[in-house]
Amino acid sequence: MKSEIHCNDEWASIGVTTSIDLIEQTAYLLTAGSMSGSIPHTQPEGSYGLVFTRPLGVILGIAPWNSPLFLALRAVIAPLAVGNTVILKGSELSPRIHHFVAGLFAKAGFPPGVVNFILHRPQDAPEVVNYLIRDPAVRKVNFTGSTPVGRSIAEQAGRALKPVLLELGGKNCCIVLKDADIGRAAEAALAGATLNICMSTDLVLVEKDVVDEFRAELTKQLQSRNGSAYRLVGPKSHARVQALVSDAEAKGSSVNSSTDHQTDSKLRPITILDNINSSMDFLRAESFGPCLGIVAVSDGDEAVKIVNDSDYGLSGAIWTRNQYAALEMARRLQVGAVHINSSTVHDEATLPHGGTKQSGFGRFGAEWGLKEFVETQTVIMHP
Repeated sequence: MKSEIHCNDEWASIGVTTSIDLIEQTAYLLTAGSMSGSIPHTQPEGSYGLVFTRPLGVILGIAPWNSPLFLALRAVIAPLAVGNTVILKGSELSPRIHHFVAGLFAKAGFPPGVVNFILHRPQDAPEVVNYLIRDPAVRKVNFTGSTPVGRSIAEQAGRALKPVLLELGGKNCCIVLKDADIGRAAEAALAGATLNICMSTDLVLVEKDVVDEFRAELTKQLQSRNGSAYRLVGPKSHARVQALVSDAEAKGSSVNSSTDHQTDSKLRPITILDNINSSMDFLRAESFGPCLGIVAVSDGDEAVKIVNDSDYGLSGAIWTRNQYAALEMARRLQVGAVHINSSTVHDEATLPHGGTKQSGFGRFGAEWGLKEFVETQTVIMHP
């Protein structure tokens, strides 16, 4: 994993441990009877209504490169656990890891044809995916990746009248209220901004009463990472991130980076953009790079409005010492998950995971994820 996606030891370890958790939780749910059918009340005297759950058939799972072990397993294991067969379409950026995931099931004794694996050239992606979606045997698609690609997959699936589960991009905000632990909030926000994943922190919405204190703490945290730079997946990603930074700087944002030296077009320093406003592309676009924007807000209501005005709705965080106020605010946010006094980056095998709006629909994870890949059938027995 480290050699293929150029991640550090910590990220590789997280990928392994979360994958093990996913396998164990899925096994637990199957033995706990969470997918059992039911016998509802029916009106005709002496009749019985039986509601069965059954697998859909063939599931197409499309996994990305950025957390290749966990996300490939996630694309396969829930459909497989409830009785489907799966086609795993791997990424050309992490082919060995995705091939390894597909091979695990063969080594575990699954029959040939239960878990299938496909790779292709990047330029062939539209044709290959469209062909698979149109095939009558394929009953559902799950996709984790960018919003533009997810939209294209949803359009193709819609034409074929097939359901999709989409976990897409996010413009994830960390809200810092004036009674927050500023040190912890700054540390979590900066750490959350350095990951190349959908849940990464892009914006910090800070109440004006404490924005200067937060800036100072964030600068201190940045200085502790002096010289740090993070590898992006390629020159196109670097150019996209640089365009967002340049646009913000040209429109009045002050820029502070972990290093001024860039010797590799794939490396990006941690970049803090202050005074982000609505004229800047960074307020709306997912950065998917080690960047963090600061927005000063008058109060929590303004922060909620900024979050909900976004096209995205994947993850969010709220920092405050008032847990009840945080819970009330969390319920108002149009995002799939809210983390109180923690980072926007958090997922567990026991929880549902997914977004709203252009961050997708449907849920991976736990019993919610299993139910995505079954259908119900009703049988009514009369005397």
